[in-house]
Formats: sequence, structure tokens, C-alpha cells
Amino acid sequence: MEDAEKNQAISPQADNPRDWLAEYLRHRAGLASLQSDFLCDPACTRPGCKNQDLQIPASIIDLLGAALYRDQPVAATYPGNYSLGLLANGREDWIRRVSLRLQKPCPWLEDDRCSIYPVRPLPCILFPEYLVNEGTFAANARQAHFKDYLCFQCSISLSPERAGVMTQLKRMWKREGLISSFYLFNHGHCHLDFSNLLQELSRETGSRGEAETAGEPEPGRIIPHRVMERFFLQHIAKSPPFAGVSEKLDHLDSREGQTGFRELWQDERLMKQLTRCGDDRALVFRFAQGKLKAKRRSLSPPEYKYY
Repeated sequence: MEDAEKNQAISPQADNPRDWLAEYLRHRAGLASLQSDFLCDPACTRPGCKNQDLQIPASIIDLLGAALYRDQPVAATYPGNYSLGLLANGREDWIRRVSLRLQKPCPWLEDDRCSIYPVRPLPCILFPEYLVNEGTFAANARQAHFKDYLCFQCSISLSPERAGVMTQLKRMWKREGLISSFYLFNHGHCHLDFSNLLQELSRETGSRGEAETAGEPEPGRIIPHRVMERFFLQHIAKSPPFAGVSEKLDHLDSREGQTGFRELWQDERLMKQLTRCGDDRALVFRFAQGKLKAKRRSLSPPEYKYY
């Protein structure tokens, strides 16, 4: 009930959906630095913005915010800046989540400064403080791919007040992600299981022989993420429910599209339904014989539970 009241407080039934969006973005920007002691090191070379292996998910709110901030239509903001892609979310198996994401290197980075900073994607706002909030900062600091990140070379502390703000921002991100996925795919979070496509992916990487003799292959070692994503874009993205993303995003330039998205955002019953389908009842697709088939199943290792 508390979350619903907060959501309604920042989502009035305004006549102009752009007014609702602007208010939400102002609220989000206010939380970005509220009670925070973290400052990006002036010597930072922005590896997180430039590293093409670090995927940054984006929501429709992020896309709408960038379009509003740049005073241009969504149809002109999406191409070249965002795309449909795959997120590993720290998994080391063959499961990937389908999501909007930023192109990399980040197209909004100009002279090592974010040109849309007030409306930057929420994952950019959360990083790296959310790792402290979740108790995983030290473990991530030891990862090789973060060795050039100056923010991991010093300790970061969160006050109880800031920890509370981070929790609120993470709830907002959860809502943004779920509603974005439903708008684009008519489902909550959608996952792809590539475990039955080893031969096809191996041919794409030129490592088929290695894959056949490796026993239980390690996805990240044998099949690079970019190969999996390229296969998705070439062979899977044109199939329902992933087809027609550009057209759906272009529709957001119309008053009808903006109003429809706002109504989805404010639908608490829909949000509860999407939230109930968590990792224990995730929607997972497999691509076989040119067709996608979906099942509800658990994403929790070591065994998948089919429903």
C-alpha cells in the first residue's frame, strides 16, 4: 500500500502525459543524490560508460527521459542510442534476459561527461552504491573486469538514510523494468535459454571443435556474450513476442501511446501480477526449428523446475 501511495503521489492524472513524465523524472533525479556522500573521482576515465562488455539495461522511462531532455521524438532517440539486447545479470549459464539496453560506448558520453545526466538511466544512478547496499561491493571489487574502476579502489559507506533511498530507487527500477517489458513484449521479464543452440553458436564463434570436446562448456569462455546477442538479433528478435519493438517505441511519440503507457504504469493490479512471476516462475523461451517456445520455470540453480 505504501508503494502504491508513493506511486500515485508522483503519477497524477494529468491531462498531458509529458507532465507526468517530467514530474516522475524530477522525483527520480532528486533521489539520485539524496543523503549520498559518494562522488565520482575526477580522474575517472569512465570505463563503465565505454566498456562494451558491461551491458547497461534501460527502461522505457529512461528512453522517454532522454527524448524529453534532448527535445526530440522517441523515433529519433532510440536508433543508434538504444537497442534490444541480452543481459547476463551475473549468470554463468545459458540463460539471458531480453531487455532494452544502452549502446556501448555510451552515445550520451561527450568529453567524458554525461550529456543527459539529470535523466541518465537508473542503473547509472544506482552504480556503485547499490553494490554496497546489497553487500556485494567487496566481491565485485576483486573482479578483473572492474580493475580500472577508481570507485572500487576506495571504500564506500552508506548512511542508514542513504540505504533507505537506495532501497526506494531499486523498487523504482524494478517497476520500470517490469512495465517496460510488459509494454514491449506483453509479458514481464522474458528470458532465453541458449543451451540447445550450442552447435549453432559454436559455428558463429569458429570454436565448434572446442565446444564438442569441452564436456560441460562454460558459456562465457566458449561462447562470447556478443555472439549470443548477435544470434538473437539475427534469428530470434523478429519473432513474437520480441518483434515490432521499434514500432511500439515510435508509438510513444503519439498522445495515445503516451497515455497508454502511463495507464500501464499506474495499474497496480498489473504490477502485482508481474511481480508474482519472479525467478521461481520465470518465463523462459527456447528457440528450436525456427520457432520460440516458452515455459514457466525456476531460474534457481542447480536444477530447473518446470511447471
